This record gives sequence, structure tokens and C-alpha cells, in this order.
Amino acid sequence: MIEERDRGGESPCFAHLVDDLDAHPSPVRVVASNTILYTDRWSEVTAFYRTGLGLRPTMERDWFIEFELYAGVHVSVADASRASIVSGDGAGLTLSWRVPDSLACRRQLVQNGVAVSPIQKRWGAPGFFVTDPAGNRIEFWSERQ
Repeated sequence: MIEERDRGGESPCFAHLVDDLDAHPSPVRVVASNTILYTDRWSEVTAFYRTGLGLRPTMERDWFIEFELYAGVHVSVADASRASIVSGDGAGLTLSWRVPDSLACRRQLVQNGVAVSPIQKRWGAPGFFVTDPAGNRIEFWSERQ
């Protein structure tokens, strides 16, 4: 059973799906995560994450930038022309990020000049979508309100 202290004081929408994690330990213990987006639109995509979304770079190279979402969780942008992996052009990918307040987050992104979808309710939780210049879809959602 997951204790409140294990959730950092939060109550995720889907906590009921993982209540028995301790009873079924996984052989894979992930302690950090980094999703790497390979793109042919390097300048536009890095500007979007840095300026449009306001993410803080934690590591920068001339062809690779890592942005911190929160401690131990990152999203990186790599210049596909300098990598061994080709651009995915957003095919089959949605980054889904839970934020404290999706309405306030949406307002801030609009102020930053980011094109956002209308607020929608999915599974009872309010959220919206943005698409980065490479075609990667990002969902922002918050707890049921």
C-alpha cells in the first residue's frame, strides 16, 4: 500500500492503479528519466522549450540541450543532423505533464505566445495540448477540479 509520505503529500489521479506497488516490486528501479526529442528544427524547438515553455536548461552542448521538468526528470532536444537517430517529427508521441493548475499554466503559455488548445476534460481532469515546432504533442493536465 502506498503511504501518503511516498507520494510527496500529493494524491495523483491514478494512485489507485499503483496501490500494490510494494507487493510486486519491479526489477527495474528508475531513479531519473530523460526523454530525448530528436529534431531537424533545432533552433525553433530549443527556443520553444526555453522561451515558450520557460524550461530551465541543466546542460547545453552545441547540438543537445537538457531541460529540467523537476528533480530527476528531464526532456532534452537533440539536433538530428548531428545524432545517429533521425527526427521523429512528432509521430506517435505525446508528452503528458501533470501541473499544479492547468488553467493558470495555460494562461501563462498564452502570455508567452504559445498556441494552446481549448481546455478539455479527460477522465474528469482539466487539460490542454500544445505542439512544439517539430510536431511533438504535449499535454498539460491537473488534478480533477
